[in-house]
Amino acid sequence: MLAYAGLGWIAEAMEMMLLSFIGPAIQPEWGLSSSEESFISTATFTGMLVGAYVWGVVSDSYGRKKGFLGASIITSVAGLLSAFAPNYTLLLILRCFIGAGLGCGHVFSSWFLEFVPTPKRGTWMVVFATFWTVGTIIEASLAWVRT
Repeated sequence: MLAYAGLGWIAEAMEMMLLSFIGPAIQPEWGLSSSEESFISTATFTGMLVGAYVWGVVSDSYGRKKGFLGASIITSVAGLLSAFAPNYTLLLILRCFIGAGLGCGHVFSSWFLEFVPTPKRGTWMVVFATFWTVGTIIEASLAWVRT
């Protein structure tokens, strides 16, 4: 369970870290203003706002596994498509969908902790949180290798 939920947490961390690299990379190429560059993050966080609510309801109604499976599919497909976005508007739309998928992050931790005995949850939550760190290190390393 730890590995499965942890991989989701790594992927979420990598998508969030990606925001630090997308704007500066495409700003000169697409001639974006600082406001337009910032709006990429805004679109993602707007999607997260909606996704956090929606995936909470979906996960409570249909099960945690179905909730984060759906969110993972949306995030993966929108993430892949955003890599090939031909223009700014489509990138914003796709980043919003990615954000909606990322809004399911709380379901990963909730699902994992449901399998951990109550007295051990604090310890295991710290272990689980290390997956976020691993994801950010991987993302930063990939960006560093690219440059």
